[in-house]
Order: sequence, then structure tokens, then C-alpha cells
Amino acid sequence: MNIRVLRFDLERPSLEYNFHELYQAFDPGVKNILEGEADGVLSQKNEGDTVVLSLSWKNKKSLVRRFQFNCIEDTLDNSVYKGFLYDFLCEYFEKNLKWGTLTGIKPVKMARKYFEMGMDSPKIEKKFKEDYRVSCDRAKLLIDLAEKQKPFMISEIDCNGKRRVSIYVGIPLCPSKCAYCSFVSTIIDKKGINLNTYFNNLLLEADQVGKLFKTLKISVDTLYIGGGTPTVLSAEQLDSLMTVLESSFDLSNLREYTLEAGRPDTITRKKLEVAKKHGVQRVCLNPQSMNPQTIIAVARPWEEGLVEKQVALIKSIGFETLNMDLIIGLGDEGPDDFFYTLKKVISFDPENITIHNLSIKKGSEIKNQNGIVVSKGYGEEFYQTVKTCLHEQTYDPYYLYRLKYTRGNSENIGYSKPGHEGIYNIMMMSECQSTIGIGAGSTGNLYEPSNDSIQKVFTVKDVKTYNDRFEEIVRKKLHMYELFIAKK
Repeated sequence: MNIRVLRFDLERPSLEYNFHELYQAFDPGVKNILEGEADGVLSQKNEGDTVVLSLSWKNKKSLVRRFQFNCIEDTLDNSVYKGFLYDFLCEYFEKNLKWGTLTGIKPVKMARKYFEMGMDSPKIEKKFKEDYRVSCDRAKLLIDLAEKQKPFMISEIDCNGKRRVSIYVGIPLCPSKCAYCSFVSTIIDKKGINLNTYFNNLLLEADQVGKLFKTLKISVDTLYIGGGTPTVLSAEQLDSLMTVLESSFDLSNLREYTLEAGRPDTITRKKLEVAKKHGVQRVCLNPQSMNPQTIIAVARPWEEGLVEKQVALIKSIGFETLNMDLIIGLGDEGPDDFFYTLKKVISFDPENITIHNLSIKKGSEIKNQNGIVVSKGYGEEFYQTVKTCLHEQTYDPYYLYRLKYTRGNSENIGYSKPGHEGIYNIMMMSECQSTIGIGAGSTGNLYEPSNDSIQKVFTVKDVKTYNDRFEEIVRKKLHMYELFIAKK
């Protein structure tokens, strides 16, 4: 596995992060350094009111271009340099990016901020296109999503001064690990010792955090039990967990309750009946692909007819919303393979369909074996056909986020039928509400409305460390929550 090395020679060192992020969008997997021997050199220097960019790789073409600032103030803004670099890389690689210079995970949040600043849709679209080089289609998509999400956006602190937060409960355990998975999830041992130890600690943390928040008169807006694979828990364990959540937290204002039941092989009627009994409204069943050869290739269990069976079971129990996740670019799939999966899943008539693009991330077996080898996308016509196909079946986008190293540098979009939008997903990506993480790997976000800022509450990612340092971890988290609330 040969890793190409690119040296940045930057007269303005503060550009390193922005240049790294944008260059990776054009040429993923390159290692960037600031000094030493390298296979290529990207340089930036200023000559008066002009910035000079050059790029040269050994045995490949070189390019030098000059870009003039509009005014002296421009030279203080790194985003202006990023725009110059984008134009430069478009010429060098002979391609444009639909997302232009935007490399962040939450572009819809930007559109919402512009609306809050009093800008109208045409001005926002113009800003995205001119300042960030975003395509007309993606700019309109961001605006549409920001407008669609408005009815779901509630103030964290209501008119009576009471606070509502979202809760994420993490179950980072799985029966086995899929090749594309980058999450720090633990494989359950044969005797289930690591699962049982983790589960008992999780109950203690949920109880302590919940009672603190109840004492502080903080209620829960949305509740999401995610993984890993939460349905590795037995029906009895799910019942115990949900009972503790009910007794410890104030769920009287709950707008949405989600359970990830992602792996079809972990679902049973009894588990789903427990979830229904406790008020779960939204269940996630994630086939990823309906092609057996693909599922087997990514080390995910496959059983003929199991997905169909579990969909029927979920529907028979009567949950309000069924979400199904699909991944574009798994294994050796091409466009026809994905459309087979999409049409099959649409035939199940779930209320949500979330379309992910395969992202090559640290920690996944795919990256360990191949490094960051990001394939080209299937072309813009493919992505537009996906959206059209879903729209014709009354599914429209309701939230979006982006990741690095995705096939075609594309986006992940959640589609829903009217009235079935995933509220937790909207609030999480908007970063305008606190999210309290319970368990290993469940980073919390503490939102400060007065200055629109987020304070992270990190926790350890792996189950063993969580179990070994449980008391210390929970004590620190509780202390951070108390300090944060005390400022109000």
C-alpha cells in the first residue's frame, strides 16, 4: 500500500487545515506534510495583491496560477484563499465538485444561519454559489432542507425558562463487525461477559444522569438508542434499560423515541414488543444492500428472506415509522445493483429511507486492507435518478450530512414520507440543542443559546475502558453537566 506524500509550502501557515481538507476532496488518501521529502509540492505565496499557487508531482504535470484579491480585507480571510485553491484544483484535476469549497459535515446549518440573519432564498443561493462555488442544485437543496426543518426546530429553553434536551444511549456492541464499519464497537464474547458488564454500568449511568436532570427540571425532547447494535440486548435487558430511562428522566414532553434494530439477525418479536410497550415510535432496520453477494463480501450475515420477514414483523407490531438504511458503493456494486436494492426497499413501504455513500474511514477493515482508495461516483445523473425515484414514491429529503472520503465526494441524505421526518437527526445536525450521551462512545453536545456555541462532553469509545474506568467517567460527566446548568 503506497501512500503518496504531498508537502505544503505555505507562506500563510494558518491555511494548512483548509488546504488539507479541500485537497483531500479532489485527491483522497494523500498524506500532507509541512517539511521533508515528498512526491509532490503544493505552494502558496503572496505577491502584493496577488496570491500565487503552484502544484507539481513527480513525473506528472505541474501548474502555476495567479489570483488577484478584490480588496485588501480579502487577504485576512482564509476562505478567500480556499476559493482560489478550489479554482486552481478544478483546473489541475479537470473537474468541479458539486459541493465546491464546502468540506464541513453540516452544510444545512449554514443555510439556517443565513435565514436567521434575515437573508432570503435568492441571496442565500447566490452566496453559496459565488462564495463557496456550490452547484445550483446543491445550493437549492440546502435551502429547501433548511426551510423544511423549520417546523421541527424548537428552542432549548421554552417561554417558562424550562430546558429540553435530547438523549443518545449508546450500545457499542455487535455480534460481528462489518468490513465497512469504522465505529469502535466491541464484538460480544461467547459467554456475553463484556455485554453484561457494560449493560449493568449503562443502567447505573442512565439512572444517575437521569436523576440529576430530573432534579434540575430538565425534560427530554427526543430519545435515541443507537449502536453498534442495540438489539444484541435480550428482550429482558431492553425492558430493564427502557424502564430505567422512564423512571430516571422526565419523558413527559418526548417528541420522538427511536430504537436502532439495524441487524436483521438480532431482531425478535419479543424485543420489538418490549420496545412498543415502552413507547418507541421509530425503528431502524438497516439492510444496507439487498444483494446477497455484496452483503457476504462486506462480512455481514445474510439469510434469504430475512429482511422481508423482519419488515413484516415490525409492521405487524405497529410502529409509527420504519427507517431503512442503504449504502451506495458497497463491495463491487454498480448503479444497477444499487437500483435493485432501492426498488426492493421501496416495495417494503418504509416511512424513512436513508441513503449513505460509502465512506472509507479509520478503523474499518476496508481501510485497513486497501487504505483510502475512494472510487469515483456513479455520476450526477445517477444521484439525480435516485432522488427522482424516491420523490415519485412520496419520499423527499429532510436532513443531510457529509463525511470525508465518500464515493464521488457526495452526501448522505435522509428521505421521508410526509409527517415521518426523523426529529433527532434534524436536531443533532442543526446543533441548536444539547444532546446528552449515555454510555461508551456517546459524545455529548452542551448547547449555549446565548452565543450559539457547543461544548463537547467526550467519553471513552471502547467498552473495556468504559467498564474499567466507569466510576471516574460518570463522575466527570456529571460534574460537567452540573457546571453547565449552573451557568444558567
